[in-house]
Amino acid sequence: MCLTGVDYFSTLGYQPGIAALAAGALSPIATLVLVGVTLVGALPMYRRVAEESPHGDGSLSMLERLLTYWPSKLLVLCLLGFVATGFVITMTLSGADAAAHLVENPLLAEALHGQNVAITLGLIALLAVVFLIGFSEAIGVAVVLVVAYLGLSAVVIGNGLTDVFGHPERLANWWAGLQNSFGSPVLMLAAAMLVFPALALGLSGFETGVVVMPLVKGDPGDTPAAPRGRIRNAKKLLTCAAAIMSVMLLGSATVTTLLIPAAEFWPSTSITRTVNTADLDAGLVTMDMPMDAQERPGIVLTVPVPGGRSGSYTIGVDAGGETVQMSVVEVDAGSATTIIMGKPAGGANGRALAFLAHERLGEGFGTVYDVATIGILWFAGASAMAGLLNIVPRYLPRYGMAPEWARSTRPLVVLFTLVAAVVTIVFQASVDRQAGAYATGVLALMSSAAFAVFLTEARRRHRGAAVGFLVVTLIFVYTSVVTISERPEGLWIAAIFIGTIIFFSVLSRISRSTELRVKRVILEPQAEAIFARWAAAHPGPLRFIANKLDAGDRAEYDEKDYDVRAATHLGANDPAIFLEVAVADASEFSGDVVVGGELVGRHAVLRARGVAVPNTLAAIMLEVARQTAVPPHIYFAWSERGPAENAMLFLIGGGGDIPPLTHEILRVAEPDPARRPLVHVGG
Repeated sequence: MCLTGVDYFSTLGYQPGIAALAAGALSPIATLVLVGVTLVGALPMYRRVAEESPHGDGSLSMLERLLTYWPSKLLVLCLLGFVATGFVITMTLSGADAAAHLVENPLLAEALHGQNVAITLGLIALLAVVFLIGFSEAIGVAVVLVVAYLGLSAVVIGNGLTDVFGHPERLANWWAGLQNSFGSPVLMLAAAMLVFPALALGLSGFETGVVVMPLVKGDPGDTPAAPRGRIRNAKKLLTCAAAIMSVMLLGSATVTTLLIPAAEFWPSTSITRTVNTADLDAGLVTMDMPMDAQERPGIVLTVPVPGGRSGSYTIGVDAGGETVQMSVVEVDAGSATTIIMGKPAGGANGRALAFLAHERLGEGFGTVYDVATIGILWFAGASAMAGLLNIVPRYLPRYGMAPEWARSTRPLVVLFTLVAAVVTIVFQASVDRQAGAYATGVLALMSSAAFAVFLTEARRRHRGAAVGFLVVTLIFVYTSVVTISERPEGLWIAAIFIGTIIFFSVLSRISRSTELRVKRVILEPQAEAIFARWAAAHPGPLRFIANKLDAGDRAEYDEKDYDVRAATHLGANDPAIFLEVAVADASEFSGDVVVGGELVGRHAVLRARGVAVPNTLAAIMLEVARQTAVPPHIYFAWSERGPAENAMLFLIGGGGDIPPLTHEILRVAEPDPARRPLVHVGG
């Protein structure tokens, strides 16, 4: 739970501030809506995901099972793009917020000012070192951080609630302000529901909870097919985490909204304007300064620029009863002057609870709280890293869409760390700029999970549950659409990840096309009987004629036998067995080959099922060579299709130009030419 919790619980570091910016005085009510969606929607949904996917595959495996063939793989690849978005941004955003807490600490602010990017990169690198040392050590660190952070947060929230309820006028004034603005509780609730998408970061952690299920202890009697103890304990994990987080979210939203002035939540903003120098000297210039957001601000303050000043200076501006110091830089270019005005972030921006800890409990306690917050925010990337290390090896290598080293932990840690470093540099370690991308990744996964659970219940004809999860699906889809429309950068990042994954997946699939791709060859009794009888009756190498099944009658095999013997040096008296392959699912990279057999007139026919025709033929030839100690021969006719068409047929359908591919697969699989099965082609 603590490994999951470093992601989930760490959002307390920035969630109250985000809620205050999005909802203002409505923040506690909007947070109540968030808690309701968590307990009534997300929690039951992921408890069902835990039942259906107990081996750490997450909700992706549910959708994979509900679809087949290439649509299933493409859907998983697209969702992996959103997984990468959510988990990588978890690492970078949490690291950036940890850096912000470090930089804003009164004892370090002057020394570390402007070093957010460097600090964030250092924290991400340190996280990678922990995972390179060992996964179990990472879990131990998570337990210490979560216990310390939740305990200190409870002290801060408890202290704030004592003040709030000890001064009833605070609550009365807050409620009166809401009534003046909205008129009725119904309108308050409606407004809170409209801003709910902005609070969706508070839902993070559930997907990680099911992804780390292999780490959950089960019962002694658990089996891979029925890990009932693991499922039961994973449900306890999810329920316990959701209950703790709900209480902490409601408490933090209440104390931060009622005890912190609104201006302290505002982010840093700036505005640039070129004006007439004479007007500036005369004191006639004003700047429309965005206060609560750089883009689409809700509060814009008209700030007069004092005349007769030049260079860089600061001015104090009254903003809602608070004096805000703004920086001004004037660049004189003769008749025109460019003015750059900037407003620093408020003290509670991205660190609302830490702000209260310093203001109400002293600098000593505040610094201790900063250390705990920095620790859990930094290590929140651990749950994301754990999720990536669990998800990626389960899908891409199995699809043949990544090299085999992608199954190893340490190379993946290095890869994900480098990606996180690039994202940090691109976003300049800004929490506000990454929030939309983070929410997009989280909500896309939750929407897909809700849809998977809905489809599962509908197919099992559980109508009541299906309707309920359909409503949950619609809520998450609505939230996703609103988030993407307001903050499209998350979709663009996901699109980059998806495009990169698909590109390298196709590249990997092509580069690995000559691998054997067969786990084992299973001979059914009819096939074994044909092999035994043929080997006993006909000394020398076994000979096979590759055939694409058509009618399957005697006439088909008579004609094929004649054509092959006429086009190759297969003698009229050399007996041959027909070998046919049916492609089960060409989207799968590897699997077992099951070989059956029958007699059609005078012809012996073996029929196999595999993921690709040439790979299956090669695997059967190697199995025959192993059993008989004599390399077999296989005979083909040339394909009449062009190279490009054959390449696409092989990549998508497992067919294509069979003879050269079979020969190349055999060459790679058996380096000894003396033991390698022989391929003959004619026509």
